[in-house]
Amino acid sequence: MPPRQTPLNAAHRKLGGRLVDFAGWEMPVQYSGVIAEHEAVRTAAGLFDVSHMGEVEFKGPGALEAANALITNDLAK
Repeated sequence: MPPRQTPLNAAHRKLGGRLVDFAGWEMPVQYSGVIAEHEAVRTAAGLFDVSHMGEVEFKGPGALEAANALITNDLAK
């Protein structure tokens, strides 16, 4: 079975991430190199894709409203 892909997989590929199988998920482990990435995080910002780390399911009356209270997007759209 091939590894699963996160919603950011295409962005990781486009940015040149070296992708590996990580616990059944295709995840980037490196882009430009350890030192360059360290400097980028220390001087600008870093991003870690956590979308492979878990799932939450909302069910029942009020599920949409409860989920909307936790995120910035409007799930009804």
